[in-house]
Amino acid sequence: MSLPHESPALLSRSAVMNLLDEAMVQAALARVNGGSADKQPVRSVVAVDLHMSFMRPAAGQAMATAQVVGGGKTMVFCEAQLCNTEGDVLAQALGTYRAQTS
Repeated sequence: MSLPHESPALLSRSAVMNLLDEAMVQAALARVNGGSADKQPVRSVVAVDLHMSFMRPAAGQAMATAQVVGGGKTMVFCEAQLCNTEGDVLAQALGTYRAQTS
């Protein structure tokens, strides 16, 4: 899952966390709902654990990408990165999400 940010302004830590969390939520939703986060989800996810690392100031264009790295039917483990247009990692996150019926 990818989420773009296209503003010249410096992103706050909470905005970076929100972008990375949302990217991981979309990846987790796709996993627990059979491969697509776009259709009406049958199950939702809730964050159980979230770890953030900030490497560089986030300004200008940036892209958040996330992927599922493990889990099963109930728990989903994800990782996400926020990179600038040069490919430098600005921040990264690890998240654990629990699936539940909507």
